[in-house]
Amino acid sequence: MALPVDPLLFWLFVGAVTLLVLTPGPIVSLIVAETLNESPKHGFAVVAGAEVVGIVMLAVYLLGFSAIIEFLSDDVLTAVRYGGAAYLAYLAFKSFRKNDSGDDPKRIVVERTPAKAFKAAIAVAATNPKAILFFAAFFPQFISPDMPAMPQLITLSIVFAVLAPLLDCVWVLAATGAREILRRKGSVSLIGKISGTILAVGACALLLINK
Repeated sequence: MALPVDPLLFWLFVGAVTLLVLTPGPIVSLIVAETLNESPKHGFAVVAGAEVVGIVMLAVYLLGFSAIIEFLSDDVLTAVRYGGAAYLAYLAFKSFRKNDSGDDPKRIVVERTPAKAFKAAIAVAATNPKAILFFAAFFPQFISPDMPAMPQLITLSIVFAVLAPLLDCVWVLAATGAREILRRKGSVSLIGKISGTILAVGACALLLINK
């Protein structure tokens, strides 16, 4: 059964989404930091939280509510974004304070539940409401004028919703490998400093998004 999209535009879309998701940003920073600081389960929890927000934003876009976002004042959008950046900065501060545990500086003690990582992901992902406007600008680039628009939009949205978390999981796996290397060669406090730096970069990225 053929998809209701242009094949060439479809594969261009897949390539663009791949590059987009694998590009480091606030969510990637949180994925890597949670995996390094806590466990791979926490990284996957972040992926799940970001996916929930992503689906909601896609639904808002498909239902035509993206126009509402355009009427929100820049002050409101800026305040939301600053709130997310402040939260990432707080997590970075906590990571920097992470100390070696007991007599074994290589033993990582899990301090947070995956549920808290899931909630953190929702908080960070939801602080970029202009992502809905991004969808409004991004998706039409891959819509063929020779085919019905809505079936194409729905198909591309489903592909995005499936592909994005799978690609985010690549970051979890990469961070898991790095975690083991750092645990053997370094210490928990070193992992905390690296995670804190990554989270701080994520906070800066969130401030710069749609500035």
